[in-house]
Amino acid sequence: MKKLILAVWIAMFGMWSAVPEAQALSCAPPRPVNEEMDTSSVVFKGTVIEIRKGGLTIFQVDRAWKGVDGPRVQIYDNGWDPYTKGADYLVFGGHREGQLRTNLCGRTGTWDPARDEAMKGAGVQPAVFQTEQAPVAGAPAEQAGRYTVVLVLAGILLVAISGIVLYRKKKKTT
Repeated sequence: MKKLILAVWIAMFGMWSAVPEAQALSCAPPRPVNEEMDTSSVVFKGTVIEIRKGGLTIFQVDRAWKGVDGPRVQIYDNGWDPYTKGADYLVFGGHREGQLRTNLCGRTGTWDPARDEAMKGAGVQPAVFQTEQAPVAGAPAEQAGRYTVVLVLAGILLVAISGIVLYRKKKKTT
């Protein structure tokens, strides 16, 4: 019986040690640039100018190879590769779940000379955008409107509290 138990333990240890290590997210090497462009709705180089809740990122577009018709793009990150404000990126994205999102396990990443060379090698000429400061939803004008509403509500609350305090004081003195 002891030999049987020892044999089972040895077999279990052998099977356990032979199992390859698993990773939560592991991507295959990126596809060639032309293939990535074919499967993407948008391809552009831009600078992150604003990061909002839920992974929504706003880019000031410098160059666009596909699907961009203006100087700004709003795109959701893929949940694994968040962006950094002020940094330049090459972005490949598509429409999923009704939103424009960065491709998962694609060629999106910080702009560098290697990405520049890869895009030149793709043979597609980019559209170049001016770096004008077009208004963005949630920009200072819209935020100022929000602050005004908050200030008005705070004022009303302050007046109401003052009225209650004065009423109670008056009631106590009579």
